[in-house]
Amino acid sequence: MKRTRRATLRLVGGAAIGALSGCLAPGRNSSGDGGTETRTHPSPGTDPDTETDDGHTETATDDETPTDTPDGLPDDLSRVDTPPYEVGDVECHIDDSGEGDRDPLYLCANMASEPSLSFEQESTRGTLFADDGLEGPPDDDQDQLYATLLTEADDIGRFGDDSGDAYSLAADTDFGTHAALVVQTGWGSGSIVPHVKRIEETADGVHAFGCYTQPCVYTSDFTARTTVARFERPDALDSGVVSLTVDPSMRYNVATGEGVVTIDRLE
Repeated sequence: MKRTRRATLRLVGGAAIGALSGCLAPGRNSSGDGGTETRTHPSPGTDPDTETDDGHTETATDDETPTDTPDGLPDDLSRVDTPPYEVGDVECHIDDSGEGDRDPLYLCANMASEPSLSFEQESTRGTLFADDGLEGPPDDDQDQLYATLLTEADDIGRFGDDSGDAYSLAADTDFGTHAALVVQTGWGSGSIVPHVKRIEETADGVHAFGCYTQPCVYTSDFTARTTVARFERPDALDSGVVSLTVDPSMRYNVATGEGVVTIDRLE
């Protein structure tokens, strides 16, 4: 099996662990078929505003799209940063039927949806690919991301699982007019999937912005999650960047061509 290059980063401070504590369901199950439901009230995290030396606060608002994306992130984009928009504190309230009233996409609620190429998306448990991307959890306290572009019909041969809506969306692509972006994340509940809010055209490709879904009630399986987004093909498509808000105070960034990126949440 082909091994992908892994880039490992270390986040400083125990706050990173607490910020993502609501993203993984308890229990482990290598099956991608789901597990028992666990009710949870994840902490909404911390305020994305940052304090300056003079005691005032600044809110990040820069959401400009980088244009230079070689086999790695652009120089002006960090692996882990703060969402450049306000994310409100939204708690879960479980009703008598066992359902929560929080919007699972609340992390994306205040994210701009334009400008964007037109696109469709489907998500699933597991990795879908035969040899590419995530292969197995490296550690309980590490997150993994992988992004790749499908630009021609031969790329469909990379799939090891040829069933389900996500595969069909990619396989039915007319590569003369469209292409597909595949985003894999791991590891945790199959209910917490990457969701794409917009896909911007850049000078040499695309930059997709989105978030993790955060349902109040989620399955207790332990798996990778994959989203396939089929989008209108831009004039140039040499590279791509994906920015996912994973918590009210944290965003992950990964570029196509990097291989699997591992983010260490241990102090």
